[in-house]
Amino acid sequence: MPLQAVVNRKLYIQIAEQITALIESGEFKPGRQLPSERDLAQQLGVSRPTVREALIALEVAGLVEVKIGVGAFVRAAAKGPLPEADHSALEIMQARALVEPELAALAALHITAEGRAELAGIVQAMHGQTARREWSQGSDRALHLLIAEHCGNQALKEIALTLWRGREEGLSAAFHQHLSRRPALLDRIMADHDGIAAAIAGSDPDRARAAMAAHLDYVQKEMLAVWD
Repeated sequence: MPLQAVVNRKLYIQIAEQITALIESGEFKPGRQLPSERDLAQQLGVSRPTVREALIALEVAGLVEVKIGVGAFVRAAAKGPLPEADHSALEIMQARALVEPELAALAALHITAEGRAELAGIVQAMHGQTARREWSQGSDRALHLLIAEHCGNQALKEIALTLWRGREEGLSAAFHQHLSRRPALLDRIMADHDGIAAAIAGSDPDRARAAMAAHLDYVQKEMLAVWD
């Protein structure tokens, strides 16, 4: 038998492909609930966060519907491709947690009066959205990238832009969309953004760094929290 090239593929994609094969074979029928995250993780010998990324990849492909606190259900609709080119949503968050606290600290030192005014406008818009129990990925992006814009370091700004491109890919966007449906999270994130903006506007780099670090740590923990 001829040898085949070895491909280092994402683990969650390999899991999603196994579940796809079971759906296509009729093992999991439309409308049926898949085994829980816990059961899938035990059967596959992987972590629950890895299973969660696989389920959301299946959701992005149109194969399942994920209901937070309930489980994942097979859909009858035709599927699209698995988001194999996407970055891991969890890895993107880990990278942001390393970079963005320093961006916030630098922005507190370098932001202009115009930047402070723009930051205040974004925060004000976020307050309106939160009051309506809405989540705006656009506002979230605008706030974080405005901070990067005023960090005073072009290389770090470009790193932030790269991370946010990953943040906006289908897998990561779906991950955050699920989080936004949790009411308590909306209020906490609004409070976090208030604190970050106040520290930057007040030219307090230590407080800005700590506020951003606490915010991203909270979001990471929510991404890893039990869903079913």
